[in-house]
Amino acid sequence: MLIRNLRLIDGAGDIRDGVDVRIRDGRFAEIGPGLDGDGEEIDGGGATAMPGLIDAHTHLTMDATPEALDNALDLPHGEQAGGAARRAAALLGNGVTTAREVGGVGPLSLDLRDSIASGSAPGPRIFTAGAWMTGPDGHGWHVGLHADDPESVRRAARQQLDDGADLLKMMVSGGVIGTGHGPGTEQYSEEEVSIVTSMAHAEGKRVAAHAHGEPSIRNAVRGGVDTVEHASFVTAELIEEMLERGTFIVPTLAVIHFVIESASEALGEETLQRAREVAEVHHANITAAWRAGVPIVAGTDMGSPFTGPEALHREIELMTGIGMSNHEAIQSATLQGARAIGVEDDLGTVRPGRRADLLVLDGDPLEDIGATRRIRHLLQDGEWRIRDGVEAV
Repeated sequence: MLIRNLRLIDGAGDIRDGVDVRIRDGRFAEIGPGLDGDGEEIDGGGATAMPGLIDAHTHLTMDATPEALDNALDLPHGEQAGGAARRAAALLGNGVTTAREVGGVGPLSLDLRDSIASGSAPGPRIFTAGAWMTGPDGHGWHVGLHADDPESVRRAARQQLDDGADLLKMMVSGGVIGTGHGPGTEQYSEEEVSIVTSMAHAEGKRVAAHAHGEPSIRNAVRGGVDTVEHASFVTAELIEEMLERGTFIVPTLAVIHFVIESASEALGEETLQRAREVAEVHHANITAAWRAGVPIVAGTDMGSPFTGPEALHREIELMTGIGMSNHEAIQSATLQGARAIGVEDDLGTVRPGRRADLLVLDGDPLEDIGATRRIRHLLQDGEWRIRDGVEAV
């Protein structure tokens, strides 16, 4: 397949007009002007193209309602599996060709990943943590693996690795949503985090840490995690440590906005007040981290209340609010997502040899960041997912 005449944002930093893209065997084969034809050709008409999007923080087995955690605990697995499959298909329909699933109903997440990989269900390719680790009454206790001391943490990590998780996820702090343990609560020590990171890294896998408060972020960073999720109360000192260690931040900017904008009584005043308190400092702290050079990755917390399959576009827009250019915001959801997962040699850029995930837009997101929502064509592994604005069957 040859797609001619594109304005290509390649994800790696280059922007070129009049580019042809050849796809062969599910990968980008050649990229450049005036390529020779050798089969099916499509005229891109000068439209802007970019890599397929990467959402680096999703919970596909959660239903984005105010009762998301309770439903993940209580609803029959068959019903949850059907909902997760529908959300995965909708996520793909929003241009997301890769998703990092940072915990949920563990067996369902693993099954969904495998179903999509086998071609039996549509959706983004998934890198999943299975079930997250948390305390017996900690944040997300509903569906997490309960561990509250070094030995139980070791057992939980071993279980997820043996079950085939692609990464591990720890609730190192409490959370915003739900009652009880707030964002300032420490749930895991540096020692306990170090146990998990050592085990994961020994098998070539990465660790994500949910951490809002300063002490928990410190435990996560010094414990060796690869990505800190949220990082709401990150400090200048911790920013310097992240730079030294190469730690990524996945700030999940959109979910706090969605929660506050909903003003839902179903969430309870405690959750809404926490969200407002976090929002007051989160933007400034993530802006400081970005300006210092910490790699910032787009992730939405999809599946949390009011955070659905379209949320990554809002996340990209919010990235421009912390000082990113439109181009840098796009890279946060392409190249940086691939780097955070550890697959930058395969995904996140339009380069020869990479998987052929390509998003062709009606509009130029370098001029109007909202153009990422206007999808003309979408290919995943060189296969049509959307063609001329219509889902490919």
